[in-house]
Amino acid sequence: MSEEIMPMTDPRPVKQRGQGSGATDAALLFDEPGPRGRILIAVGSVFAVLGIAALVGAVLYRLDLAGQLDYPEWRYFLGHSVVSQLLEAAGTTLSLGAVAAVLTFPLGIALGWLRLLDNRPVRWLVGLWIDAMRAVPMLLLVYFFLLVVPRFATVSDFWKLALPIVMCTSATTAEVFRSGVRALDRGQTEAAWALGMSSSLTMRLILAPQALRLMLPTLVTQLVTIIKGTTLAYVLAYPELMYRGSTIIGQAKIDARLSVFFQTYVIIAALYIIVNWSWGHWPGTSSRVPVEGGAGDKHRCTLTGGVSRLGGWSTCVGRVRLRRRGRSAS
Repeated sequence: MSEEIMPMTDPRPVKQRGQGSGATDAALLFDEPGPRGRILIAVGSVFAVLGIAALVGAVLYRLDLAGQLDYPEWRYFLGHSVVSQLLEAAGTTLSLGAVAAVLTFPLGIALGWLRLLDNRPVRWLVGLWIDAMRAVPMLLLVYFFLLVVPRFATVSDFWKLALPIVMCTSATTAEVFRSGVRALDRGQTEAAWALGMSSSLTMRLILAPQALRLMLPTLVTQLVTIIKGTTLAYVLAYPELMYRGSTIIGQAKIDARLSVFFQTYVIIAALYIIVNWSWGHWPGTSSRVPVEGGAGDKHRCTLTGGVSRLGGWSTCVGRVRLRRRGRSAS
């Protein structure tokens, strides 16, 4: 015999965006502009575009007068040695960011998990560490590893920068993970406990997968922050992009008697934009997962017999079913 414990009401259907139904976020926050408002917005947009174009034109004109747009200054970067230096520095930056990210995300999730425990001393100590690392500037930690740590231990320049990045960004990741878990429906935790699941099992099978899906765009933003944080290697004279740019400027003055300060940092900025833009647009496709109750729902999360079945990364806000089989009615 089978008994089903169902909620009194079904969950409200989730409206899918981009299908012509349901209010958008902008409509919920602002009133819809009328005909006059739309005309004013269009006129203001035209003037804003013209102003930006005029500002860009003025900047380019001043650069041209200073000779910064001349071809010889830019042709210098087509040399094989300069290209190889930039590529090598870009690889160093990406490897440093990759190692820092691999250490940051697991450590941040672990810290966020510990801060959600019922053990008050552990929660207090972890919270103190997280708050301290979020408050201390990353540059100060770099100086600490540069000036203080070598007196007690030998640390390579790579880890003198990687460890401060991990310490700062893991603290922020911990808070992001904790916020993601707390954003979930409290009923899911209570349903798991009703099935006899422990707190750790509930976190590992029910809450953490959903929290990770919710925080995925923020994690990619954290990765962008890690990549930008590698520029602090300039303090350590570590051969990443920023430091390599300064050496290229000095080399151009000696070898070709050229001032390529502007050109060098424009190219380095373009490299950072390409890398961070590609990472920043990755969640746009990976986060489009249907949730239960919406059209085309193919992934559901149910608690059946004390086991969590997670169908993909779909957000589980639906019903909890408790089944008892093999029992006869008394």
